[in-house]
Amino acid sequence: MLTGITVNTIDSKSRVVIPQDLRNQILGDGDVYLTFGLVGDEHCIRVYSVAAYEELYRKIQELRAEGTHDTSGLQALYIRPARRVSFDANGRILLTAEMKNWARITDEARETSVSGNIDFVEIWSKAELDASYENIDKSALNAASKIIGVL
Repeated sequence: MLTGITVNTIDSKSRVVIPQDLRNQILGDGDVYLTFGLVGDEHCIRVYSVAAYEELYRKIQELRAEGTHDTSGLQALYIRPARRVSFDANGRILLTAEMKNWARITDEARETSVSGNIDFVEIWSKAELDASYENIDKSALNAASKIIGVL
């Protein structure tokens, strides 16, 4: 279970620390995949284990091969920007300029939130994650909560 939010700061070399508990759960063979993430109108970076990313890739590839769905948006979001990376000895991963730009992490706004989300990790600009909570569709949340019996 990948859960929890940790606030930290991206360093001057564009590296962000993934907390050890999340790293231990997602690592698998030692590498991870980074790609774009989109939640509503908010942008983040998703971190997948190699196995989870390969499964996502396979599902998109199957949809594309069927020809019944337009997968261009999925390919643009999850396939095109994806890259396989390793953690350094301090648990950091390097973000490209494109990743930082997508997630709206800037030299002026370097505070990040790293969060677990069921089977992947998300890296957010802290301001962007805070804004995402303001945009949660309350009626959709209530309907989903009733289905799974949370409320």
